Amino acid sequence: MTNREIEERGTTDVVGALSWVPGVQPQLEYGGFTSMTIRGFGDYTTLVDGFRDARFQLVGSAPTGNTAGIDRIEVLKGPASALYGYGGVGGVVNFLHKQPSRRFGYEGSLSLGGPTLLRRATMGVTGPLGDSLAFRADAGIVDDDNFRRARSSNANVTAALEWRPAERHRVLLRVSYQKIHFSTDTGLPTEQGSVPDGIPLDRRFNTPWDYLDGSFYDTQLEYSYAPVDHAKWVVRLGFSHNPYEYKSAETLSVGVDRTVNRQWFALGHEWNQLSLQLEGHWRGKVIVPHRALVGYDFGYTLSHHPRFALDQTDLAPLPFRDALDPQGDYATNKVGRRTQHQITHGLFAYDTMQLVNGVKLAVSGRLDRWGYDTETKTYATPERAASETSADRDAFAATFRTGLVLQPSTWLTFYGVAGTAFTPVRTVPTDGRTLDPERGRQYELGARVDAFDRRVHFDFAAYNLKKTHVVVSRHAGEYDQAGSQTSRGIEASLTAEPIEPLSLRIGYAYTLARYDRYVTPDADFAGKTPAYVPDHSLTAWGTYRFPWGLGAGAGVRVVGDQWANVENTVPMPAYALVSAAGYYKVGQFEFAVNVDNIFGAERYFVSAINGTQVTPGAPRTVLFTLRIKS
Repeated sequence: MTNREIEERGTTDVVGALSWVPGVQPQLEYGGFTSMTIRGFGDYTTLVDGFRDARFQLVGSAPTGNTAGIDRIEVLKGPASALYGYGGVGGVVNFLHKQPSRRFGYEGSLSLGGPTLLRRATMGVTGPLGDSLAFRADAGIVDDDNFRRARSSNANVTAALEWRPAERHRVLLRVSYQKIHFSTDTGLPTEQGSVPDGIPLDRRFNTPWDYLDGSFYDTQLEYSYAPVDHAKWVVRLGFSHNPYEYKSAETLSVGVDRTVNRQWFALGHEWNQLSLQLEGHWRGKVIVPHRALVGYDFGYTLSHHPRFALDQTDLAPLPFRDALDPQGDYATNKVGRRTQHQITHGLFAYDTMQLVNGVKLAVSGRLDRWGYDTETKTYATPERAASETSADRDAFAATFRTGLVLQPSTWLTFYGVAGTAFTPVRTVPTDGRTLDPERGRQYELGARVDAFDRRVHFDFAAYNLKKTHVVVSRHAGEYDQAGSQTSRGIEASLTAEPIEPLSLRIGYAYTLARYDRYVTPDADFAGKTPAYVPDHSLTAWGTYRFPWGLGAGAGVRVVGDQWANVENTVPMPAYALVSAAGYYKVGQFEFAVNVDNIFGAERYFVSAINGTQVTPGAPRTVLFTLRIKS
């Protein structure tokens, strides 16, 4: 998804942008944490400008900010361990920032809208600084008090400097800072699979004292050297620091006399991530033409996690409908701390070979060494003595990805891909065993049609994806790798610009995801659908811009039936949202109006937590935007 598409659709955050990608189901959980499923799996890899964000693998979700400064979002579906290391059974999402330019330019926007109040401002400027330097700076701020009165605010600043001291040398430095605040939203409780009728969709059961606050610091340095036209060396170094804390009324259940019971939960994370990448690129001919890449990457993650006393967590109950919250502020006492160290080493190689005219073979392989250790300290109290425990885990894995491309004509291409993935297991059973990594493999066949002088592109893919060695909890502290999950599906997309003023983007995904084996002491989930995996998803958007500055856009997002829990007892019914936009451009200025959920669809749910709490989607939303771009 490009920056232009994000702008045209009036998207203000990562979840909103990814919701237009078929086969990807993003969720905003707990009012501030982003997670997703890709091709039926919640095991995915997230990158920022090619650097891994380990938070999503270690805890499953993480806070994200607005889309200011993002040039495009790339989604690679299917196992990607051979390209990017551990994890990524479902796929990879890479957020790529805008690059410095030798040509001076600027852009900015002001937006106002919502069903209540949403305010957003962005700016960007780029240009040369002398003969060998170029810079870029972007900033954005979003403040949203949504229809459930769950306020969120985030601001980010990104600056990049590109230095070309000589023709074959390039140095790029990028630094960024982000500040976030969410007042949290843990949704609505369900009873016997549905939200009780007496609870309004805009009713929020969080206390005034709940919050998710954090900041994010990120630095990236890249040096590339091309000694000859057909070869290049690249060295990349990245470091990020991300502390955040969360306190919220989280465990909701229906109580007596039309009330909702609440319990609080608190957590804190401080992430420190260091990444190093070394790559060698080469293209040439040895028997057949090659485009090859070899490399090494290193990752180190140090994280600190305070532990809170969770033995007294009951909060004052609230009635179904609005009422003054009797709950005062509540203490979150820290009783310990957990520290995690993760170290990864990866050696990888990739080669695309032109075997004969119209036939290409792509192969990649990777060796990964993963190490992990954790230390847990409990602080001394009058009732409890101080204690300390530790555990360490390591894994070694080889993965591959290979594909064959057949191009019988300039307008028709067929391909087949096979790939594997692994996800290391940090779980420590009571018997001290080291569990094997979870494994993934996929087979995919597809075709691409480029018609009408490449103004129309049609892509089709069919895949079979399986994950094995899934860890299953048998009893307290006892685990077995007896689970497996399969996802089969088809995906199709159409990108067309049949005439210059008109552009169309249509995508469809059918996902049949099921547990093959997953037996716990309480239930057998074989045949069940994993949570947050819609069977059908469809997105479509079209834009027409007249020569005199007027333009119009319209689109639809359809999300099929899904479940909020693995037991498949809390359904999240299918829904469709129709959107439209109007544009008027004069000179460097453009005024846009975006309307989402035009027909006011109600009682649809976009995320869930704890398997029993669901978050309703927004009603009709209107956003007015003024943009300037040189």
